[in-house]
Amino acid sequence: MSRHRPSASRRLLPSGAAHCLLPRPGSGDGVARRLAPNLGGHSASAQHPVRFTVVSVNEESPRRGERPVVSRRSLLIGSVAAGAVVLAGAAPARALTYRVATPAEHAALPIVWGYPFTTRGDRGSGVDGYPGATYSGHIGADYYASPRVGTSVLAVADGTVTAVGDDGDVSRGVFVVVQHAAGVRSEYLHLERGSTAVTVGQRVLRFSPLGRTGNTGDVRPRTIANAHLHLAIFSGPHRTGTVWNPAWLVETAPLVGSGTPGTTPVYRFWSSRYQGHFYTASASERDAVSSRWPDIWSYEGEAYRAFAAPIEGSVPLFRFWSDQYNGHFYTADGGERDAVIARWPGIWRYEGPAFHVYPANTAVSGARPVHRFWSAGARKHFYTASADERDGVIARWPNVWSYEGATFSVPA
Repeated sequence: MSRHRPSASRRLLPSGAAHCLLPRPGSGDGVARRLAPNLGGHSASAQHPVRFTVVSVNEESPRRGERPVVSRRSLLIGSVAAGAVVLAGAAPARALTYRVATPAEHAALPIVWGYPFTTRGDRGSGVDGYPGATYSGHIGADYYASPRVGTSVLAVADGTVTAVGDDGDVSRGVFVVVQHAAGVRSEYLHLERGSTAVTVGQRVLRFSPLGRTGNTGDVRPRTIANAHLHLAIFSGPHRTGTVWNPAWLVETAPLVGSGTPGTTPVYRFWSSRYQGHFYTASASERDAVSSRWPDIWSYEGEAYRAFAAPIEGSVPLFRFWSDQYNGHFYTADGGERDAVIARWPGIWRYEGPAFHVYPANTAVSGARPVHRFWSAGARKHFYTASADERDGVIARWPNVWSYEGATFSVPA
């Protein structure tokens, strides 16, 4: 969210400076103290904290048509780096209303992340409280795609859509919220009006398309050059819980279509009419299904990765189709394939190998198990490489989906 609030008291930094420390207005103490160890006078410590305001400049690229912007953030510190200029004052410091997580906590999140665009974009302002913030109160990171408007915005992790809306020309504009594992959710703001591709309650995968970049909501100036994605990642209550830094989570995450060399993405569709999923590693088949039957099959994104051709240690994944059940069945077990062909030739039509995977008992390091479910009511199988999604299905629909275990594995 890009907001710039002019202030009569705003002062630009000295030429070439990135930030400086200034007294809070009305502090009443005009004595500047240079704080450093062993210099005498008052030093900052846990016993003698010093309150000051950090003033920084938003030096965004001139192509966005924005002036350098100063932002203020009041801090209460226990120590100050040598050479920092502090003007002490009695005015109360402004504190962040939310919790800032440590780098170690970011690394420990049990979530597999992805980048929100198909190609790397530029980051503007970051999250207030983390490196890269350019004004106070900013609780997300701004990402600029090329083209600025109309670039597909992708889910950064597996999850469930919990909100889709439009705040008009204020606040979030057109937005989507996705709930992930560990109580973490991601918010995608300022999307192009009319571009949202998901609905509340829909399960999405990492890299599932959510909408397109735009400049709706509180985007100033409202120009095409300033259109961007505001990505916020939270856990707990909005603005008072924990705010995570997207720069530490998604900027080093893979792009859609990347992964282990020699692998290919496996795409997933959902049909509310047939109450089942369809999986294919063929981009042409994916595109044909999307164009011919958009009212039947909804594209959900990349399910996992597999091998288009056999490699050492891999096995073919066999595919069947049933006109009676309007669904596919997949197995990497040659014995199960033969049994289905022999027992139910009138129900399941064998289509041959779909792609190549690892067997369930593979010893390959980093391989991910793919879990299989069966629904007697829907007469469908469901497959997922997400442990979080597996656990969610088991917990929520134990009477609908019977868990059959991990039936094959795929590369990381």
